[in-house]
Amino acid sequence: MGSWVLAVLFVGFGLAFVRLRKGRRLLGLLKASTATGTLCYLLGWFQVHFAFPSQACPDFFDRHPIVRFDRFEDRAFPLQATCHWDNGEQKELVSGWVNPLLFTCMAVLTGCLVTFAIYAYRHYRKDHTS
Repeated sequence: MGSWVLAVLFVGFGLAFVRLRKGRRLLGLLKASTATGTLCYLLGWFQVHFAFPSQACPDFFDRHPIVRFDRFEDRAFPLQATCHWDNGEQKELVSGWVNPLLFTCMAVLTGCLVTFAIYAYRHYRKDHTS
């Protein structure tokens, strides 16, 4: 799952919501960031939830000295599932692009919501200044 192909597909799916008509771009960007961020979070959540340490974090009996699985850490936000071995090695099970894309979508969504709030305030003020 470490492939960037899924990231490109998710962004492409989100861009399908963007309309290039004037006046609808901000709403399209809001929909695109929401759709892409939701897909990205769901994929990462599935990677965390279905990361079984017994299968994803094996002991290494072929090394000398034998490297044994030590602990497994997982978090839902930011998405993280990490295997730790007793020799200090670590393996991240969530794809490397999931969290950066998720936070980018959150930043775009926040920017759109702030812009909508500014537009609504200007429209309200214009109608009520008489």
